[in-house]
Amino acid sequence: MTRTRTRTPRRTSGPDGDKACEDGDASCEIGELFHTLGKTYVLEILHLFLQEGGGPRRFVELQTRLKMSPNTLSDRLKDLVDAGLLSRTAYNEIPPRVDYDATSKTYDLRPVFESLRDWAGKHNLRAEPTPPNAVAIAPG
Repeated sequence: MTRTRTRTPRRTSGPDGDKACEDGDASCEIGELFHTLGKTYVLEILHLFLQEGGGPRRFVELQTRLKMSPNTLSDRLKDLVDAGLLSRTAYNEIPPRVDYDATSKTYDLRPVFESLRDWAGKHNLRAEPTPPNAVAIAPG
């Protein structure tokens, strides 16, 4: 048995702050993308589905691998299912079993993740972070 969610369009203020965004407005679409992908752990969840050969994953496996609280993981998975980036399959079993799997939308993000990895390597973002007491002060 598969449970699907319907997504209602969000109406937010537009770039000028006055009018509400309508579906199809490009500035609203990128805002919605940033809103969805910018939530804590979302990119880590998607990366986990992309990095290891794919296939369905169970909630407990995701929680263990990502070291997240159950409530946060549940919220993020709901968001990703609503956005069409993950599918959710619930089985009529005891104990209940639910599998999450990447959709074609998620696989379309693979080049984006590869580009981010290449960019991070090019700019040496794996280097040691700046110590907290090494603060640069601007002249002036």
